[in-house]
Amino acid sequence: MKKAFTLIELLVVIAIISILAGAILPSLSRAREFSRRANCLNNLKQLYIAFSLYVSDYDGYCPKVALLPSINKDDPSLVEVFYPYVKTKKVFKCPSDRKSYFEKEGSSYEYNQRLNGRKVGRGRMFSLMGSTRIWVMYDYEDFHGPGIRNFVYLDGHATHEPIAQIED
Repeated sequence: MKKAFTLIELLVVIAIISILAGAILPSLSRAREFSRRANCLNNLKQLYIAFSLYVSDYDGYCPKVALLPSINKDDPSLVEVFYPYVKTKKVFKCPSDRKSYFEKEGSSYEYNQRLNGRKVGRGRMFSLMGSTRIWVMYDYEDFHGPGIRNFVYLDGHATHEPIAQIED
């Protein structure tokens, strides 16, 4: 007599495998999103370094760039201004950008328009808030979850936090 699996045993094994896969896959997708978020934070840190190099090259003045380069053609885009400092366009794309901001605007990140052309360290905004709460760049959209974005601040720290806690 041959030893073989019965149909019931085979169905039980398939059911167990599907239950295990169902339990493991969500955690794998969460891990993948954490990886994308970390990559995005790294991109923002590199763009901050480009920002600080630009500011040091231009006597403390922040770059004047277009908020939406597809609409405002008068000012240069963030990519045009920072490209000489980063040498690759990959840092301008958030890996979680599924809304194609990178393709439309050249960057997945928005620049703080209140810094546009201003000298760092001057004005009421800088003295009241301090450099730890003034953001330089952040995600255009909620790429990393509802109401949550990655930010890089004027003091150089990058963080992942709810947008409701951010002050302009």
